[in-house]
Amino acid sequence: MIPSLPHTTFSNGSSNDPGWVGAREIALIFILGLVIRFFASQYTFIVNPDGVYYIHQARAIYYGEWNSLTSCNIGFLSNYPFFIAGAYTIFHDWIVAAKSVSLFFGSITLIPIYFLFRRFFDKNISTLGVLVFAILPVFVGISADVVRGPICWFFLATGLYFFIKPGDKNYRLPLLLSCLSFLMASWARIEAILFIFVTCAYLLAVPQEKRIKKFAIFSMPFALILAFALCGTLFLEASLVDTIRLTEVGNKLSAPFIEYEILRSNLSELMAQPLAEGVSHFLHKARHLTWLIALGTLVKYMIRAYFYLPFILFLLGLGGIWRCLKEDRRVLYLSLIAFFVFILLYLHVIQTWMMFDRFWPIFVLPCFLAFGFGLEKSALLIRSKFHLKQSTALALLCFLILAVALPKNLKPREEDKVVFKEIGELIAHREGNENVTKIVKSLRTPNWTPFYANLKYEGAPCPMTNFDLEATIFEETMFKSYGRFVHRLRKERVKYFLWEERAWPKGGFDFLKTKNQRDLKELGTWSHPDTGKLILFSLGPER
Repeated sequence: MIPSLPHTTFSNGSSNDPGWVGAREIALIFILGLVIRFFASQYTFIVNPDGVYYIHQARAIYYGEWNSLTSCNIGFLSNYPFFIAGAYTIFHDWIVAAKSVSLFFGSITLIPIYFLFRRFFDKNISTLGVLVFAILPVFVGISADVVRGPICWFFLATGLYFFIKPGDKNYRLPLLLSCLSFLMASWARIEAILFIFVTCAYLLAVPQEKRIKKFAIFSMPFALILAFALCGTLFLEASLVDTIRLTEVGNKLSAPFIEYEILRSNLSELMAQPLAEGVSHFLHKARHLTWLIALGTLVKYMIRAYFYLPFILFLLGLGGIWRCLKEDRRVLYLSLIAFFVFILLYLHVIQTWMMFDRFWPIFVLPCFLAFGFGLEKSALLIRSKFHLKQSTALALLCFLILAVALPKNLKPREEDKVVFKEIGELIAHREGNENVTKIVKSLRTPNWTPFYANLKYEGAPCPMTNFDLEATIFEETMFKSYGRFVHRLRKERVKYFLWEERAWPKGGFDFLKTKNQRDLKELGTWSHPDTGKLILFSLGPER
């Protein structure tokens, strides 16, 4: 493995002041992380939009409806639905099962993170470092959602731990466990496969004993998976490569450059239009500085994901990483991982010009060293500035971390969106759960209402009712003519229609003026800031 060098420790305290951390304090921080995540889960009032599809896949697994696994808006299969299906056998509630998986993995991720800190820092700094991860809002919030992230984090942190675990003699099992952990993380989120690629490159490129043998051992599980995927493409009807999203790896590398050139071309076309002089000059500069705008966008979201005090700790710790790069190859390895993840996120911004907080944890995890060095430096500054004992400085840091992050974590989430859940539950109350209830609505908004309406049905109905049509074709087919609209509803045996004011297509017919009460009976009216007025209709008998 990577040779173990002397640990960097916060060791300036006197012999009579060993610090403030014992087993009890460490346990309390783990419990705090669990409690905060549980609170966030309980006060997240609706399933996140993509969560309804992961629960759909779990239901398909549980009820053996294998053909519908990748046919409902998600064309890949991660390991998350399997965990949800397993948890359902315990809780017998799909939402509780899905949230419990996120809560469980989001909480136990703190365990390998703590042991990662202990490879480099003393118990005091390691415990403070885990506290940062325990209450970092991006980790807490995502652990309360129905998402794949927490599974990915746990296996990434575990894989990193096994890879940097000291010991040059007994390296075979840790290397195998590291690769297997990275593979599980990649099954959850495909971008985690970058950890495998960077690790393989590191083993081959960085001088060390038995590097070819280490590379062969580490890459063995990955090679077996690739061989299995190849056999799947040859002997199975469905491409296993597509199912586990390996094709996205190549696309992710090429698509950003294509989109970058398309954007520059579009900016050139705009410059040719008659515009104000200032706007024309701006577009000229923007066309040549698109790469810098993307970098600024990424840094903005990075600060938001880190949250303010942890971001300051991160910046303070960069100097410590720079000093240790040549001394400790483990630091080099973690820095390479973080660098290439940052490049991956940058390419994602170039391609889509979107960034979500849930993408950042895979960058934050290998950056734990920056937090550790930042905490060391902060504690030393506090001690020297205020002439405090080591234990007092550490306790003050602990208080600051809690004071900054706790208020953010203790806020209710998505409370305003309960209205969509209420509409779905109203339909479920009217229809029961013996049969699937078909509900048509706009494809532009999350499919919460159909999801909650069929939540207790024993099967795996897709929450999205689009009649296997693309979004634009669906709108043209359904919303251009009132007669065709009603005819299609009856033909497809749809029982309910949810009209959403701001989601109604501009080219569609005037629904409120055209609707006939004999066709559609109004059941209730609601409103939401994002969609405007909401009206639920039931389809009447055919005239």
